Amino acid sequence: MYMSIFFREVIIQGMVNARRFLGYDKDDEGHLIINPEQAEIVKRIFREYLEGASCKKIAQGLQRDGIPNARGSTKWHDNSIRLILGNEKYMGDALLQKTYTVDCLSKKRVKNSGIVPQYYVEDDHEAIISKETFLMVQEEMVRRAKTQLPFGGKKGYSANHAFSQIIFCAGCGEQFRRIHWNNRGKKSVVWRCVTRLKEKDKCRARTVSEETLKAAFLEALNEMVCDSDTYMNRLRENLEAAINSANPMSAEALSAKMAELQRELINRTERRENYDDITEEILRLRELQEQKGMDDATQKEHTKRIKELQKFIQSQPSEITEFDEALVKKLLEKVTVHDDYLEFRFKSGVTISIEM
Repeated sequence: MYMSIFFREVIIQGMVNARRFLGYDKDDEGHLIINPEQAEIVKRIFREYLEGASCKKIAQGLQRDGIPNARGSTKWHDNSIRLILGNEKYMGDALLQKTYTVDCLSKKRVKNSGIVPQYYVEDDHEAIISKETFLMVQEEMVRRAKTQLPFGGKKGYSANHAFSQIIFCAGCGEQFRRIHWNNRGKKSVVWRCVTRLKEKDKCRARTVSEETLKAAFLEALNEMVCDSDTYMNRLRENLEAAINSANPMSAEALSAKMAELQRELINRTERRENYDDITEEILRLRELQEQKGMDDATQKEHTKRIKELQKFIQSQPSEITEFDEALVKKLLEKVTVHDDYLEFRFKSGVTISIEM
């Protein structure tokens, strides 16, 4: 299959849709330009998702605040949020011909499942979201998609509480679920292992009250604050390890090779020569670039989290006395429930055990 230079330019300039496309408008020449007001909404969506909010929670928040969507309506749906989070145009790239016209009279368009060629254009327009942030969101979307909700057997993600999806049983490895108890007229909130809830004989993990969990988290934070020298040294070691673990493969070398192949592709197209081998090599390098970008994004995020905890420890003048859900979402990665202690693993790599 051959693609003329004229046809390629028509595709790039004419097939990037901006109708009902939050964050962008089109100029007189059909190029995407940022809509500053809408761009802030897009940034909010990406930021809240990385902070732990579900698509449903983000949609509810936007609707509650009366913020208009691309159609001008203040009614938001979680599926709309999901589509925004997965749209490569927000990092400045464009996948062209995601859909194609099947009836010229009715102008009916259907999803492109490989019937017609698709073209990926990097840095096609100004980005609203950095590539690093976009790739981190894609990683998080994959992680959440693998999460099993208790009892229903359906995949999903819950963000109703800061500790949701991060508490695990040391015995069976299953997640803990938040439960409202009414024991002899006394109401309380506790966390219990899902395996024990389903089949009591298969797991004897202890029940943890939410107040105990909050108090233990505060104790873990205060241990770092009170022994700041020890933990700052540990964080510096983690930071050095994170920096040294960066992918040694050069992103610049990959980009240079990709540009060379793209020039060769254009030359062969003009000469009407077969370019199947060039296409295959471009696809292979594309995969390497995506992996490189994901690796770099992961490494940068880990470095960022270490620095965040360093800054947090340094900024605390005295003991922390009040529980804050925002600190859980920002700093904590996992809680493991053992028979006589809770193990808190922070996103920076530091682990602290608190006896119960």
